[in-house]
Amino acid sequence: MLRAAAFLLPALALACDRSSTVAPPASQAAGVAGSTSQPASDPLRYRRIISISPDATEMIGALGAADRLIAVSSFCIDPPRVKELPRIGGLFDINLELVLRLQPDLIVLRGENRAVQELCARNRIRIYRDRTNTFDDIFRTLDELGELLQAGNRVHQLADTMRDRLTRIETAVAPLPRPRVFITLSRNPDTLAAVMTAGQNTFVDEIIRRAGGVNVFADASLDYPQVSPEAVLAARPDVIIECMPEATLTDALREKVRNAWKPLAQVPAVASGRLYLLDLPHALIPSHRVVDTVAAVARLLHPEAKLD
Repeated sequence: MLRAAAFLLPALALACDRSSTVAPPASQAAGVAGSTSQPASDPLRYRRIISISPDATEMIGALGAADRLIAVSSFCIDPPRVKELPRIGGLFDINLELVLRLQPDLIVLRGENRAVQELCARNRIRIYRDRTNTFDDIFRTLDELGELLQAGNRVHQLADTMRDRLTRIETAVAPLPRPRVFITLSRNPDTLAAVMTAGQNTFVDEIIRRAGGVNVFADASLDYPQVSPEAVLAARPDVIIECMPEATLTDALREKVRNAWKPLAQVPAVASGRLYLLDLPHALIPSHRVVDTVAAVARLLHPEAKLD
């Protein structure tokens, strides 16, 4: 389960870098651009895109531009085309030589990577820095990618569909009691050591709230803190959700998870058996598919709700 945390590495880096996405002027960083500067007039101006951002890769696919991707990060899983593409590493181990050989005209980068930014400046490669950490960020990133890819109509259709579905989910759960929820994003496989969860100002916290729950660690000082078993015991969650985006949910795995939580039998969620596994591959990726995750969590929290 520790590997699940790898999906969050870009988000953790992003949490430490809250500056604007607008890059320096060309005189300071040739070829480096921010989220909205230098809009493309030719809809196919960017034909060779490298994405080092799993969420942006998914959104590029949703905007009908998957055929323009020429390489992706180690953690990109969708659209299906990415399975055929070269992998250039993760946020902190990018193969810069391969990037240059592929001759991209646009690099989509999550967070901050000075080596990539300097490479783009030297070679006059356009760079877009993705900073998606909340639902508002997701909608903004969709707009900005749509501008870069000249896919405005698709953006509006996708955003409208997302907002409509979110409204329907939130309306369905609004009258129901809101359980206290603890969500684990990663931990040691056999113990409750090194448990990572989500604080406020994160898309994971918003997933819980929009699904009709209360995040028991919403007041954490960090976006993605590690918490001790004692802290979980004190928080007394009614529901525990373990995110396992790469897992195959077998009876053996469920039993293993139940055994791991036995030392905290006093926690209401453990005592009542409201310990759930969430295996959506994209559960920890803040893309347009976050709405699917909200729906899945809402079903766990409120099985009585009428959800589509």
